[in-house]
Amino acid sequence: MAAMGSGRGTMDTQNQVQSDNVDRLKLLYPNVNEDETPLPRSWSTKDKFSYIGLSQNNLRVHYKGHGKTHKDAASVRATHPIPAACGLYYFEVRIVSKGRDGYMGIGLSAHGVNMNRLPGWDKHSYGYHGDDGHSFCSSGTGQPYGPTFTTGDVIGCGVNLVDNTCFYTKNGHHLGIAFRGLPPNLYPTVGLQTPGEVVDANFGQQPFVFDIEDMLRELRARTRLAIDDFPLPTEQGQWQQVLHRMVSSYLVHHGYCSTAQAFSRATGQTIDEDIASIKNRQRISKLVLSGRIGEAVELSRRLYPGLLERDPELVFLLKCRQFVEMVNGTDALCADPEQAGPGDETGEGAAVDGVAGGDDLTTSVISHTSRAPANGEHAHTNGENVVK
Repeated sequence: MAAMGSGRGTMDTQNQVQSDNVDRLKLLYPNVNEDETPLPRSWSTKDKFSYIGLSQNNLRVHYKGHGKTHKDAASVRATHPIPAACGLYYFEVRIVSKGRDGYMGIGLSAHGVNMNRLPGWDKHSYGYHGDDGHSFCSSGTGQPYGPTFTTGDVIGCGVNLVDNTCFYTKNGHHLGIAFRGLPPNLYPTVGLQTPGEVVDANFGQQPFVFDIEDMLRELRARTRLAIDDFPLPTEQGQWQQVLHRMVSSYLVHHGYCSTAQAFSRATGQTIDEDIASIKNRQRISKLVLSGRIGEAVELSRRLYPGLLERDPELVFLLKCRQFVEMVNGTDALCADPEQAGPGDETGEGAAVDGVAGGDDLTTSVISHTSRAPANGEHAHTNGENVVK
């Protein structure tokens, strides 16, 4: 029973530590939705060179190669790229042992970059190296950047995703910006080259040596100040009116009749296009999305006389699409366009499986028909309110 109680206590401690880890990362990066863009939490067991060994929950990295030349270099990437929603991302690496020569690199790399190299040597790879203190920006030639680092040092790497820059820290001291103009979707990366080199990573599970929280607060304050200082028209009603017109024209353009009418009543916006004309465009859109191009052509000619004749490019696109749909068996020459109902508020029905490129064509048809006068009682329709 004592042994069982001890085991349960150990398990509870582990669960508490794991819970604390999750809470800490969420506090650091509250805008990141990890269901969509997971945060890096450890090194990848798959995205690494064979000379790299991992231990301690894949947070410790050790070198197990020969280490004779630069061809023996080896790197490992984190499990996930840095989410853009972080705003400012940071991780630290503690040098457990510099090994024989201390040829270590800490930095970033894109997916697919060669792992048989130190970070910074190849395109879309960036690194700060311990043996000479140089920074390497997608090149085998380094530039003087900071001090060397060795056993016992803690090196931090930060990425500002607002201005796309990278900086490093050593033992809690900011070393300045190392790289500018970084591409998106970079992975934390570490590289080793000689026997005995061992490093530990901290992706935020434990408190950092550098005060990144203060830097995060400063960045958020600057961003908020930039938003507050953004020039707007002097009168609030003026820019609010512009926003209301944008929303209204979007709803009208895409045929969301009920929503457009409700928005119009709530904001006092007028709908320039007749509701019946909007529904006509909905019907054509629904036919195109469902692959019934022949019916869409026929209905367009009846509701908008002369439209297709004035735009041969649109006719060509429709005919090409019709040919594809006839091959797929979706389109038919003899069909009644009246079967296409007025549609609904959810995008006018789902597209038929296998119908590729329908959205682009539908947008083209909507854009043209919304600018064409309808036949008969809808001849007064205009398209000035359409979101181009």
